[in-house]
Amino acid sequence: MESIDERFKGTIYELMNGCWDLSEYPVFEGKYVENEFANGLFCDKAYERVQLANCRLCERLGVQEDADVEMIISTLLDIGKHMAMKMYDYGVFFSLPSIK
Repeated sequence: MESIDERFKGTIYELMNGCWDLSEYPVFEGKYVENEFANGLFCDKAYERVQLANCRLCERLGVQEDADVEMIISTLLDIGKHMAMKMYDYGVFFSLPSIK
């Protein structure tokens, strides 16, 4: 069973990734958490570069889609999510008064 803290972290992560349509599903956290993939922001531009590189590579390989390229992208996204969740945990840990 998922803890409240894990659900909260997941919500924040999903909001940052633009997974929620806040006009349909408004949540309290949505007022404070920015969609990092919104037009013109860093993640939007970075992911566009990934997509363009993927298209060029597939074109050179003569395919519409390549399983290895998709695996690389998917795994890097998984790594990023894992790191984001750990970063949140460390932020909570280091904000505790007992370790200061």
